[in-house]
Amino acid sequence: REGAKRTSEFKHLASCERDDSKSNEENWNAMIETLTESEGCFVVFDMRFEHGGRQMYRPLLVSWCPDSLGIQEKMLIGSNKDQVKRDLDGIQKSLHASDKDELTYEAARTATL
Repeated sequence: REGAKRTSEFKHLASCERDDSKSNEENWNAMIETLTESEGCFVVFDMRFEHGGRQMYRPLLVSWCPDSLGIQEKMLIGSNKDQVKRDLDGIQKSLHASDKDELTYEAARTATL
């Protein structure tokens, strides 16, 4: 429609409890399996790592924007990433991906450090 304004509504789709009986990499890979090529989203993943002999947790914001999305959807995700990051307390690090090959565990670890 001419003059129609397109907006996006963010919704909570799912929550997964961190399974401490699994490795952080196993939890990461399980999360990646939930992403689809037909829908972009933001994910907050609680990265675990050891620092100074202590177990640490750092939330990582993942913006998933698959290449299969239309240009308007890609623009919505790209333009809202910084706002989502500001709105979520404690998010300091982020990772953007358009292909699952970019979402390796090593990429997540590197982005978190």
